[in-house]
Amino acid sequence: MGQRPAVQRAPPSGSSKPSSSPLIIQGAIVWRPDDRQRRKLEARHAGRLRDLGETHHALQDTLTQVIAALVASIEVTDRYMYGHSLREAAYAVALAQAMRLPEQQVQDIGRGALLHDIGKLFISRRILRKPDQLTEDEFETVKEHAALGAYVISKVKELKGVAKIVRHHHERFDGSGYPDGLADDHIPLGARVVAVADAFEAMTEARPYRRVLTLGEALAELENGAGGQFDPELVEVFVKLARRKTAQWPIAHDWSRLLARRPAEHWGQGFSPMP
Repeated sequence: MGQRPAVQRAPPSGSSKPSSSPLIIQGAIVWRPDDRQRRKLEARHAGRLRDLGETHHALQDTLTQVIAALVASIEVTDRYMYGHSLREAAYAVALAQAMRLPEQQVQDIGRGALLHDIGKLFISRRILRKPDQLTEDEFETVKEHAALGAYVISKVKELKGVAKIVRHHHERFDGSGYPDGLADDHIPLGARVVAVADAFEAMTEARPYRRVLTLGEALAELENGAGGQFDPELVEVFVKLARRKTAQWPIAHDWSRLLARRPAEHWGQGFSPMP
């Protein structure tokens, strides 16, 4: 014979109502807290949520410091890289914001732009600082930086999504890029955004092997590369953003502050779009 279901018994006559009472559900007794106990449980739960929030912020602060150290390492390796990653991150975040991407994705894109060249720490300085055109073998060596950087970044659990951006930021929309020869939508969106920002920053900053392009020239080069090197939709958004912003507030050089909207909120406190 099966067990008889438990029965809820009323308190003895003259006794006060218990602070919490059992509730019979399908023959089982389930404890039901009263209002006082419920408030106590809610307060305990809120306290644990606060503790988790504080722990999360502490981890994010630590992660920001790690990223800052890595970016500084890149700049020490190559003097021409000084400020490059910060400006590029500003452009990448501005483009991601203009596309109304989710907050976490914008943050990953900003961090991916900051760390996109981290693999160059493992490339010979002689090659990186060579003022002349690279040989074919030297260029093949430089191309390794994307995969090397992604490998390093992937070791940080919180940056695994960022590692994909680092690995694929030299892929081309037509499939002729590296390291994996991905094309169109097979290239992670973040990497496509960083590719546009990287090219624009490189064209508008001084390099020993070419002159600085004007804003109009750089935007025209992006448009010429749309569908080949770059995602045409991203180029269209970026060009419209740059022309609208500079028409409102034209400045002679370095548009990173102008284009980015509250960039520090997306890649961590302590960063600025200017060196």
